[in-house]
Amino acid sequence: MRCLRAIFVLLLAVCRPAQAVDAVLFDRAASAADLRREYSKALLQLVMERTVPEFGPYTIDYADAHMERARMLEALKDGKLINVTAYPADAKWLKSLSYVPVPTDMGLLGWRIALIDGRQQARMRKLTLPGELKALTAGVGASWVTRASLQDNGFRYVTGSNYLGLFDMLMAGRFDYFPRGVNEIFDEYDQRKTAFPQLAIEDSFVLHDHIPTLFFVSPQQPRLRKRLVAGMEAMLKDGTLERFVLEHHRSHLQRARLCQRRRIELPNRIIDPAMVARKELWLDPFSPSLGLCAK
Repeated sequence: MRCLRAIFVLLLAVCRPAQAVDAVLFDRAASAADLRREYSKALLQLVMERTVPEFGPYTIDYADAHMERARMLEALKDGKLINVTAYPADAKWLKSLSYVPVPTDMGLLGWRIALIDGRQQARMRKLTLPGELKALTAGVGASWVTRASLQDNGFRYVTGSNYLGLFDMLMAGRFDYFPRGVNEIFDEYDQRKTAFPQLAIEDSFVLHDHIPTLFFVSPQQPRLRKRLVAGMEAMLKDGTLERFVLEHHRSHLQRARLCQRRRIELPNRIIDPAMVARKELWLDPFSPSLGLCAK
């Protein structure tokens, strides 16, 4: 009898349908020195692990080579080379791809301070905002959403063909300031201050462009999109997402000293007003509960 029972259990295991494995293909960073993807990769891992009880096992792999934004859009449509990324939202991506309507960093990338040639700091502090800043030139990537935001709001800019070259362009005087999210600028500065002794973080103003970074998913992967939505919404609801954001970026927010800066709002016309209206999606750096501003 015991032998028959063992055979029956074995047959059940063999006959049970295999559980689907969600295979994630994420994009690759521009270089080993490009740390911008590390946060998104860690968050993606957390979301996939969080959803194992409901959706089952998963794998995460990475594209064979880095892709610039335009190429990445086409690859995501097809879903063969990559099927997930986390990038600032623009109109074309929102229209062409599936996405998770919860900002991965709760909007921190939209708070932008600038890298500059430190010899220009005194001049920057004296600017009348926003008028005199509009007369200066920002540096941005040619396909970056920041470029569209600056253009829509009447700011001058120069584009670079790739991310790494923009730092060389700044220090060569090709433009006046390089706006960066508070969650990325300090790592970038710390990595390059030896190579560029005159590089500095501008200390007097902050641009707020309300551009969310979202998980974008290939339209060929509806189940994967459903899984990421479920995980992100659950983490938002129980506070896990905010804790994760602050775990990675509280020190950056402290260094940014946003409360001591002059703020310039850059309205974003492409984001669904319903997303903007969901206050729980956006971390407020000025909230007394975070303790980042002096009383």
